[in-house]
Amino acid sequence: MVDLGLDIRTASGDLFVPFADIVAAKVVPPRPVRYSEIADLERSAAGGWPAPETARLGDWLLRAGAGWTNRANSALTVGDPGVSLEEAVDRVVRWYRERDLVPRFALPLPLARRTDGLLERLGWTAYTPTLVMTRDLALAARDLVVPGLAAEGVRLDAAPDPAWIAMMAGHKGALPAVAAPILTGPEHVAFASLVLDGDLVAIGRGAVTDDWLGLSLVQVHPGHRRRGHAARVVGALADWGRGRGATRAYLQVEEGNAPAVALYGRLGFQVHHNYIHRKMDN
Repeated sequence: MVDLGLDIRTASGDLFVPFADIVAAKVVPPRPVRYSEIADLERSAAGGWPAPETARLGDWLLRAGAGWTNRANSALTVGDPGVSLEEAVDRVVRWYRERDLVPRFALPLPLARRTDGLLERLGWTAYTPTLVMTRDLALAARDLVVPGLAAEGVRLDAAPDPAWIAMMAGHKGALPAVAAPILTGPEHVAFASLVLDGDLVAIGRGAVTDDWLGLSLVQVHPGHRRRGHAARVVGALADWGRGRGATRAYLQVEEGNAPAVALYGRLGFQVHHNYIHRKMDN
């Protein structure tokens, strides 16, 4: 007989409480996210999508990857740049222009609010507001109870095969040579493929840095959507990441992508923080 109850995370560890022992319960709102937690997650996420070229400006991380993806070609403004904000912005501009790249900033909010305010006053364009959503992976497997989350049938590889790349390119466009080191750069990375009747119907990527599993590039073929395939891919990558020491998972989804935000909400993800990019138009 399977015990039914609640998995509870406490400061001293995880507990399982049978329903029969519960006499009262109430909804507890999520604890506010600390700025230090945003900074730690953003640093881990940068390691999960590593730019081929990086440089430090104080605590800030300058990233360049031949222009492929915003994450690999923007200055991550976490911490103190070691100079005034005005001087820091000037140095970032020079660094990107030396590489013939558009100067861009990645601005986790509210952590980088002062830098964002300065860039707004300087006329930098804001674009692609993005949610960073997280969930716990450390609870028992029975916590993953969303229908369709089972991982059966999903193949995991250490590198993407041509079919995986083709499906991804259909969303991102043709992949330049610089894409390979970005995609496969983390020490622990997996590429998920769900194949049904010989056809690739869904893909995803997972990368473990520190104790975080970063999920990205979860895509489903248009003819196979709304059948739980994305959940199966996420479930397989969650199992893989947990086996490599990940206790938490994160993903980044555009704020305006309501179907994706709703899907990840059903899979137990909650908004941790948000960020925007700003670019220099001249």
